[in-house]
Amino acid sequence: MGINKYEEIAQAAIKLFERKGYHATSVQDIADEVGLQKGSLYHYISSKEELLMKITQQSINGFNRRMEKIIESQVSSKDKLILAIQHHVTYVARNMEMTTVLLREAFSLEPDHHKVIKEETDRYLKLWTTIIDEGVQADEFKPGDSRLIALAILGSANWLHRWYQEGGKMTPEEIGNYFAQIFLEGIKK
Repeated sequence: MGINKYEEIAQAAIKLFERKGYHATSVQDIADEVGLQKGSLYHYISSKEELLMKITQQSINGFNRRMEKIIESQVSSKDKLILAIQHHVTYVARNMEMTTVLLREAFSLEPDHHKVIKEETDRYLKLWTTIIDEGVQADEFKPGDSRLIALAILGSANWLHRWYQEGGKMTPEEIGNYFAQIFLEGIKK
């Protein structure tokens, strides 16, 4: 089964938003990318803003769905945190263009749309702090600022969009494992 026209338009928008930026990408650019007249493009979308909203929602929802499954799993908090780090790193690496658009361009959304994405990203951060807090309560992690810890992990993992190269020295899974080791054990000797 082939890709439908809306999905083709969304994929083109992701590529263009990632490469040129949201503001520098015109509706005409998107139409040209998929071989449509600008007027015909509006048969599939209502606006460039709608495309950005759907792309960012799809991205953050992908992160949230997996984290919810990790939290529901019957493993230790340490294993949940390892799975969360591995998932985040591999999701970023395997969805590089879409994740880059989420991280870099979600701020371009109009206030009402941005609020929806902010609520979902806040929910994602809360899922991380839940794992960390549960680990502290289970005496698996030392007490600390769970929000700051989660932000440190996410900050380093989100930076992959700036340096990760497919086919590089390490696979996304290896990077995820390495990040998990660093965050759980540090670099002390």
